[in-house]
Amino acid sequence: MAPASLWRGVALMTTGGLLFAGMGAMAKLASPSIATLELVAARSLVTLAVMELVRRRGAVPLVFYQHGILLSRCLAGFLGISAYFYALKFIPLGDAVLLNNASPVLTSTGAVLLLGEKMNKAKLFAMVGSMVGIWLLVHEKTGALEVRGATVGALSAVASAWALISLKIATRQNRSVMVVWSLAAVSLLVSLLFGAVAQDWQWPDGREALLMVATGVLAAMAQLLMTMGYRLMDASLAAIYSYCTPVFAVLLSMALLGQRPSLSLLLGGLCVIGSGAAVAWREQVRRAALLP
Repeated sequence: MAPASLWRGVALMTTGGLLFAGMGAMAKLASPSIATLELVAARSLVTLAVMELVRRRGAVPLVFYQHGILLSRCLAGFLGISAYFYALKFIPLGDAVLLNNASPVLTSTGAVLLLGEKMNKAKLFAMVGSMVGIWLLVHEKTGALEVRGATVGALSAVASAWALISLKIATRQNRSVMVVWSLAAVSLLVSLLFGAVAQDWQWPDGREALLMVATGVLAAMAQLLMTMGYRLMDASLAAIYSYCTPVFAVLLSMALLGQRPSLSLLLGGLCVIGSGAAVAWREQVRRAALLP
């Protein structure tokens, strides 16, 4: 791999991570007054519009394959996004992002169970480390709303892991643009359906509308940049740089929201990020050893 391509991939991954963290910050600011599914719908609508422009510009046909697994990826992605946004209502941004970022380790574990990949000591160690990290993030939550937010935040990692496992299969035949397009479309339709039943939506004021649009724009840009980054780097190496997102989220929560990280957040984050990065790094080393 040419050094220029590698550094371009690193720049794309880290910038995408910053934008994802920014998306979380915008969603956190909007979450007190905007219903979760309304926020999901707004994010999905903007993301769908952006991906449709990308699809048309690239002349990508509106064709889907592996419909069952693609639908599985979309529903899991919708649940993961919804749980993440819901958790933001009750717990700090850094906690929510770190809980969601336990998904790569859960994905690795799920791939062993569902895709026949081999379990090894590194994966086992990372799984234990990630679980310890999750416990550190949630054990000090005492209020009912905090406990609910932390629990749903942990569930967002499970849903995201399910989505990533489905993604591994869905991208074998489907174009990346169409995978993102389908996720946005399904998330929009499902959130509109359940939102109509809940009837707790309200017309946003100017500030809230701006935050909702910003959430969708940042999400779309982040997905595009990180997808481009994955194309320029090995997936295992790209996964290491994807852990910039929770670091950026903690910094943004301090700068924009005035939230200070607790000792449990720092230790739990170290466990979650370290566990995921260790698995990705071991995979990178293994692949490099196989090269001639």
